[in-house]
Amino acid sequence: MNKWLLLALLSTSVHAYEPDRDKVLRFEPSPFKEVELNCQRDKNIVPRRSDLILDNYALLAADNGERVAIVTLTNGAGGQRMFNQEHLVALMADCSRIFPQEFELSLAAGQQVTVQIYFGRRVQPVLQLISNN
Repeated sequence: MNKWLLLALLSTSVHAYEPDRDKVLRFEPSPFKEVELNCQRDKNIVPRRSDLILDNYALLAADNGERVAIVTLTNGAGGQRMFNQEHLVALMADCSRIFPQEFELSLAAGQQVTVQIYFGRRVQPVLQLISNN
């Protein structure tokens, strides 16, 4: 095969697999993770009380505004529990609060799990996640 034809095919195939840069998730810094923020806006939007323990999380965002969190959760109850989007709230940079997109987890007593939680497309970045245990 002609080396120029091979080079043209290789360069074409490289571009065919290039990801859409607007959709690439990148880790965001979390400077407010351990800080008590006193935002008054939407303070009535609170997570449902539960035995869910929010052990840790990392925030991710894409240029298209997609917001995602990788969260590690533990069931602090003595028995199996169901957890869903009502058990977590994101505090946004404009001090608004939002629930994540719908999800449901069934965790045994003391079980720990790490999952992706989606918050949809938002102009404002997520400052911190809030649980109510």
